[in-house]
Amino acid sequence: MTKLHFVVNEDWAFISHFYERAVAAQEDGYSVEISAHLGEKRSILDEAGFALSPHNISRSGTNPLVEIRNLFALVKVFRTSKPDIVHLIALKPIVIGAIAARIYGKAQVVCAPIGMGYLFSSSDRRARILQPIIRFILRRILNLRNTHVIIENDEDCASLISGKFVKASNIQVIKGAGVDLGLYQATPENLETQVVTMFARVLRDKGVLDFVAAANIVHTQFPKAVFQLVGDCDPGNPTSFSEHEVRSWESAGSITWLGYRTDVPALLASSNIICLPSYREGLPKTLIEACAAQRAIVATDVTGCREVVNHGSNGLLVPVRNPDLLAAAISQLLGDQVQRTTFAKNGRLRAENEFASPIVIEKTLAVYKKVISK
Repeated sequence: MTKLHFVVNEDWAFISHFYERAVAAQEDGYSVEISAHLGEKRSILDEAGFALSPHNISRSGTNPLVEIRNLFALVKVFRTSKPDIVHLIALKPIVIGAIAARIYGKAQVVCAPIGMGYLFSSSDRRARILQPIIRFILRRILNLRNTHVIIENDEDCASLISGKFVKASNIQVIKGAGVDLGLYQATPENLETQVVTMFARVLRDKGVLDFVAAANIVHTQFPKAVFQLVGDCDPGNPTSFSEHEVRSWESAGSITWLGYRTDVPALLASSNIICLPSYREGLPKTLIEACAAQRAIVATDVTGCREVVNHGSNGLLVPVRNPDLLAAAISQLLGDQVQRTTFAKNGRLRAENEFASPIVIEKTLAVYKKVISK
């Protein structure tokens, strides 16, 4: 039996983006083990029958002694679990996990730098200092023997190849986490409402401040419009806002904050427009779910969002960090039911043809079969 070992930062991130693929791999005969921070989602992974190995890798930690300790702890885990394939998800697990797998020496390595992370989307001082270091390390890791890359969009793929991070023969584009078309069904919108919803962690780099500013502008023309922010603060991310800050926006009447929610299909069904003014994405799951639920989209014209939104077909793209144009696009769709309906139907077609879970699962399993054949 082929042994597949995932390494990811958080259990909730794995549930969101890789759970379906892990289940499919298990059904296809793989033995699946997962290393992650294990919290309240652990029970879901236990019930699925996955072997679990908690780790102490911190997303924001930079202490070299701690990271070396984490590295050798992961080597010990690999020597115990004896994986044939190690699938590393996000930048920190890739850096530590690839070196650990190299020391272990008996596995094919699949790296999935989803979203390219805070370091590649942020312009703050810490990120600018670390970017060249991480690029240097990544260029060497992704070019190691027996290392293969899954990337979520064509732009990042081209950038990694042209930057000599990886050979073209060792990289595969798989568009996001996939979407369950049975769970996210196409439903007609309620024409009596004006609900604009943003699904995202409450991070600066998700464009949350731009969403709040756009809401204030749109309210001058559409005073009954409701702007909903669905998602939690994330203290482990340097760009997260505090709960106090979010509550202040809510108190001012700009937005309604719903926090973390599990009833995403119902929230999509009750929305008229889905908005994501992010500064950078891999391939945003919230937008492919919006496509599946047959909702028009307003997003920023950035890597990742462009992979989902075809401007003028299933949504509108606006320049990044521009609340005025974001508000104008939202107002345009709020005032044009026909355009919203056309965009929504086109989005559903894209979900069916490009983003459906079976497509993503099939392509991922094909990568595993390819690497293990080597």
